[in-house]
Amino acid sequence: MPNGACPDGQVETVDHRPNTMRNRATTLLLLALVALTVPLAGCTSGDTAWVRLDVDEFADDIDADVGFLLDVRTTTEWEQDGYIDGATLVPHTELEARSDELPEDKDAPLLVYCRSGNRSQQAAQTLLDLGYTDVRELKTGITGWVDSGRPVVHP
Repeated sequence: MPNGACPDGQVETVDHRPNTMRNRATTLLLLALVALTVPLAGCTSGDTAWVRLDVDEFADDIDADVGFLLDVRTTTEWEQDGYIDGATLVPHTELEARSDELPEDKDAPLLVYCRSGNRSQQAAQTLLDLGYTDVRELKTGITGWVDSGRPVVHP
């Protein structure tokens, strides 16, 4: 039987061209993965990530007066629950609009906290997006601060 012939006498046709649709789909998938991965790469580099501090580390930075202390809670929380002495209140949803209240020096350390540590993470990312390079965030928020026996100021 000749090469490429079938037992019933028909000739088998083999398409040696590459599967164009599969190649296109693979290429698009790879491009999508690269597009999704490249922006995330900055989240893990030391230059663009913020530091999460426990209460003692945060207190040490405050005591050493190393940075700008920023409370990103709401005005109501500030008034009802008190605040860490020396803090400036700029709610996390207003950081971009009120960026003129933040230090001009983008390399100045920023010490950021909220109630429990969730909004301060959002704020930390916003501050990085605004160009700040040294953002230090209280991972327990002011709740952990108070629970550890640290003082707050009540207006």
